[in-house]
Amino acid sequence: MIPIAIPSPCEEALRGLAAGQDDLRRCIETLTPMLFALARRLHLPEELREAAVGDALSDIRQHCGQWPRTQLPAQVWVLAVAQRRFLSSRAA
Repeated sequence: MIPIAIPSPCEEALRGLAAGQDDLRRCIETLTPMLFALARRLHLPEELREAAVGDALSDIRQHCGQWPRTQLPAQVWVLAVAQRRFLSSRAA
């Protein structure tokens, strides 16, 4: 029997968003806890976190069509996009 890979919730949310088949609510519910955890880990000031997470979600939504070409796992791609946003938010 060939094992079947079960997509992660992150992958399912990102695929749905990229295909235009899913609303943003699913991505928000799936990705927001992970994005806030990353913001805390990067020591983003608390007063900037909510706006930075919102900006990261916007970036993810805008660029999700590029994710499949990267061949990265969905969670890695999401965290990379968010990290770029968070680091630019901290520098501003």
